Amino acid sequence: MAVFMLLAIFLAATNLSAAGYCDADNEETYSYHGSRNGPRQWPRLFPACNGNKQSPIDIETSSVKRDKHLKKLIFFGYDKSVKRADIVNDGHTVMITPRDNVRRGVTFQGRDYYLLQLHFHWGSEKNPGAEHTLNRRRFEMEAHFVHRSSDSRTAVVGVLVQMANKNNQAFKPIVEVLPDVLYKDKSRRLRSSLNLNQLLPESPGSYYGYTGSLTTPMCAEGVAWFVLQSKQTIGQNQLNSFLKVYSVEKEDRSSDCLLAHNNRPIQNLNGRVIYASP
Repeated sequence: MAVFMLLAIFLAATNLSAAGYCDADNEETYSYHGSRNGPRQWPRLFPACNGNKQSPIDIETSSVKRDKHLKKLIFFGYDKSVKRADIVNDGHTVMITPRDNVRRGVTFQGRDYYLLQLHFHWGSEKNPGAEHTLNRRRFEMEAHFVHRSSDSRTAVVGVLVQMANKNNQAFKPIVEVLPDVLYKDKSRRLRSSLNLNQLLPESPGSYYGYTGSLTTPMCAEGVAWFVLQSKQTIGQNQLNSFLKVYSVEKEDRSSDCLLAHNNRPIQNLNGRVIYASP
């Protein structure tokens, strides 16, 4: 009996340690579910990921520095619908790149940052997967609008997305093509125009700002982060479409290789100040 008990314990421990790892992800430079190149291994594989100003972070609203003189974000070109854009599954996220040559971006303190792409981070059926947390609460999803200035400075606008009882029409042009990009390296053109203004929440000019990093390797620091104070919403059916996306090619698919929880763990603040705009 003791032998069988020990064997049962061993098998349980073995299954537990193996659960959640995607073997095919180990072939990538980095991943979210590989046993050798997942987020816990990033600081070892990519030294910059061990920096003192890393992202994402928890935003403790009682500790932020409120500055009434801080200017709000000004979005330009977001009111012009994206009529031509590529959507790609790169194995780490679903990314949308506008291809219509319209100048879109955000202005902060007199500097213009131009939109390069937007992508998403999400969780699983039972657990939310936004990257930044608010008072230690994690929302279902986070959208990142990545911008760059003419002098190569990076600014990312983060939008926290929470569950709603009904679908959000702003996500429809994205969700309708997700079945075409379920697997790594799959891409296609959006079929419908995408309204970026509608993807932003109400009062998008107000934000929590801090200096951080890219949330994926190489984890470059010096990124101006603007996590919007208002939230966006997504319907359960729409979120479910994201939960069907894989981090691997079709022939390598398995339940452990779903692109779920493509969110980096919370990083230490290390004395940084988080500012809150009016």
